[in-house]
Amino acid sequence: MVGPGGPPTVTINTIPMYGVNQHADDVIQVDGQFFQDWYSLSESKTDIRERPAKDGAFGIDRDYRTALPLTLNGRVRGTSWPTQLASLRAGLGRGQTVTVTVTDHLGISNRSVSIRRFTPVPNPGVNLLTFEVIMAALDPFMYGTTQSVTVGVPTAGTGQPWPQVWPAPWGTPGNSGRATAANTGSQPTPMTLSVAGGLDAGVELVEINTGSRLLLNRPIPVGSNAVFDASIGRVYLDTPTNDISGFLTRRDWTGFQIPGNGSSVVQFNPLGAQTGTPTLTVSWAPRN
Repeated sequence: MVGPGGPPTVTINTIPMYGVNQHADDVIQVDGQFFQDWYSLSESKTDIRERPAKDGAFGIDRDYRTALPLTLNGRVRGTSWPTQLASLRAGLGRGQTVTVTVTDHLGISNRSVSIRRFTPVPNPGVNLLTFEVIMAALDPFMYGTTQSVTVGVPTAGTGQPWPQVWPAPWGTPGNSGRATAANTGSQPTPMTLSVAGGLDAGVELVEINTGSRLLLNRPIPVGSNAVFDASIGRVYLDTPTNDISGFLTRRDWTGFQIPGNGSSVVQFNPLGAQTGTPTLTVSWAPRN
């Protein structure tokens, strides 16, 4: 983490690096070009059509962005350079997207990237390793730290007894079964909604601001979680390979995006008999 005067850090697939000049021997140093790329906006891929008989161009509805290219040049000095090289090759060569996290004075931001090329330049004679990593962020936007909120099933309050007695019992409040998610980012961000069983007839989730609904007509056993992933429009039981989207009878996924600098409210409506302690957990990350 960055403290007062502390160095910014970059983590690629759990490999730590430091964005400061010669932080110490046997640690990886990142150059400033990477941070320029990290905070850049990628190119718009929306076509501009010039007006043939007028100044300027026709208007556009939205600028859609390309994937964001990222270049990281690093170096490590010291006797640990062979270990660092082996760690980089192992961490970057798995053939899967990896997470890059930057922690600096602006906070914590994350991107999922594809490793396009890794080029090391070892210099054993002076215990020095320099390297270049070419990456592409398939989603060009940055995500902040994941946040979450959990609610239980809706319950009624107890109210007051009649005839009244003294001292008067004021009853206990109920639970609305509503989860509020606030997006501090400037871009809409998808929610992940995890419903813990047991619910013997499924669940209905309603986004209050838009009226959008997700209706799952399938039991959710005790100890299992039905996970609704609005980023891909799928629901699965416990693991992504166990897709149960076929049991959705309402799937208004577009309403389960939190607006930029806005909020969403999700109503948790269990269906059928309940066992155990069913809950709804809404997770999201600010998007910029």
